Amino acid sequence: MFFMNCNRSYFKGWYHRKNGEWIHYSKESLKNSTKALALALNDLGLEENESAGIIAPSSPNWLIADIAIQLNHARVVPLFPNISSENFEYQSNDANIKILIINALEELDTPLFDKLSRFKTIICIEKSSVLPSNGIYWDDILKKGYELLDDQERSSWIDRQQASINPDDIFSIIYTSGSTGRPKGVELTHRNMLVQIQNIAPMFRFDTQKDTCLTILPVAHVLERMAVYFYTLSGVSIYFGDNPNNLSHILREIRPTIMIVVPRILERLYESMTTAADRAKGFKRFVIKHAIKIAKIKDPNKHFAPLYWLFNYFVYRKMRDAVGGNFRMIISGSSSLNKSILRFLMNIGLPVFEGYGMTECSPVVSANCTQAIKPGSIGKPLSHLEVRIGRCNEIQVRGESVFKGYHNRPDLNALVFSEDGFYRSGDQGYFDNEGFLYFTGRIKELLKTSTGKYVCPNPIELEIIRHPLVEQALVIANDRKFASAIIWLNPVGARRMLKPQNEDYDIENALKSPLILNSINRHIEHINEKLNHWEQIRKWTLIGDELTIESGLLTPTLKIRRTIAEKRYAEEIEKMYNS
Repeated sequence: MFFMNCNRSYFKGWYHRKNGEWIHYSKESLKNSTKALALALNDLGLEENESAGIIAPSSPNWLIADIAIQLNHARVVPLFPNISSENFEYQSNDANIKILIINALEELDTPLFDKLSRFKTIICIEKSSVLPSNGIYWDDILKKGYELLDDQERSSWIDRQQASINPDDIFSIIYTSGSTGRPKGVELTHRNMLVQIQNIAPMFRFDTQKDTCLTILPVAHVLERMAVYFYTLSGVSIYFGDNPNNLSHILREIRPTIMIVVPRILERLYESMTTAADRAKGFKRFVIKHAIKIAKIKDPNKHFAPLYWLFNYFVYRKMRDAVGGNFRMIISGSSSLNKSILRFLMNIGLPVFEGYGMTECSPVVSANCTQAIKPGSIGKPLSHLEVRIGRCNEIQVRGESVFKGYHNRPDLNALVFSEDGFYRSGDQGYFDNEGFLYFTGRIKELLKTSTGKYVCPNPIELEIIRHPLVEQALVIANDRKFASAIIWLNPVGARRMLKPQNEDYDIENALKSPLILNSINRHIEHINEKLNHWEQIRKWTLIGDELTIESGLLTPTLKIRRTIAEKRYAEEIEKMYNS
């Protein structure tokens, strides 16, 4: 599929943003560099059924390495720079990683340095990187590969390797980051991924001449990697962004039509769009504020009143232009998007499609699309999948894009599949009468109070983070006499609230501000009115720490790590129950 795309006459190649400039990878360079790297890896001794790990930001080089490893009938293991040394060692041993490809040695967390001697070879992509004793630079290994490519006998090896790949061969072992427990190695086959993208194709149709796809999430995450494969199948150009923090600049630079995101990215876009009202004055401020309010509450499926044309011209159009003004599809996955933000984005003219999936399903199970969309749902299941609701309202999935099992975990595999072959997702949900699927929470995250009552934290946390002052929330209830919550302050929302009151923003002042505390408390009281008494948040603590992947509090897809957060804030949690 990759080489077929490189041979298309209309394929324009890929682009990578580096140091503020866009570097073009022509289809010829993509094809030849991949073949050269495959030969060089073979020359280094990478053998069939061994693994090669990749720790690098999203770029064409990541995919070149991905395909080159697969040509060696080896398995690709995506890794993250901030992985703990314990998990790094476990995954490297469990997957039998022999060769490690990194962007630069300096980008790895220091505790990983002591683990690098276990690898046969470490390939450093950046020429400026310090080279470990077992290291070689990317350019040097490519040079060696190109020399081998000139040898007709050696280059014919690539054709033989490609022809002898079996659809049920494992092409990648992806360790689930997870919010709890030890990582599990999900074995995905060529068949899993190819069936997945072929069945997505009728739902999301691309125009190779007009569509531009932006990759901003790590391709080490299965959703973005699947998206790149799907873009490859479709033949469209891909732009690899350098950093999500530069998203606003990138959107204006390339004006993409397609992008896959996690909810936090859309929440940041929403925050940047709505801050315009704070800078405006007089009648203009009134119009913007009213336009924002209407967009947050209106049902996207219903027609706007005539006033919409005024709002669109003076407000919504400018908001769309601020993010490139060219989007046809923004696909959101990984976790649930705040419903008022979803309504807002759709009402201002940004087509957001929510979906649902997991690494074990390659990863998409269901998705909204142009032909079938219902805001608030996670769409209809892909046509090749059987999806049912089992005991405890569990979502269960069977089909050719569902994995066969976890690497080296026969004990676990016996538990996660039903007798008739359905994968037990551990997620709860339901179907409506039109066949749309809804996600309601995680079974394994059900919290049991000391009084024996069960609390499902996910929907409560989603309600809490609807407040503009809340960045993230974590419900605490396991083995406790009542439910409480750790709440992280949203600095953008706090600044906006305190500025009109002539209060200077300072994180310590904000955490003590009666204005902020009372506003959040009223929100919690309103949520409690809709909950059973044992689910109600009796106490909560406001935290001013920044939530980042680097801190260990967030997964690579920006979900809170429950176990780590509970340990980090154990003292604050105990105060809520001991006071």
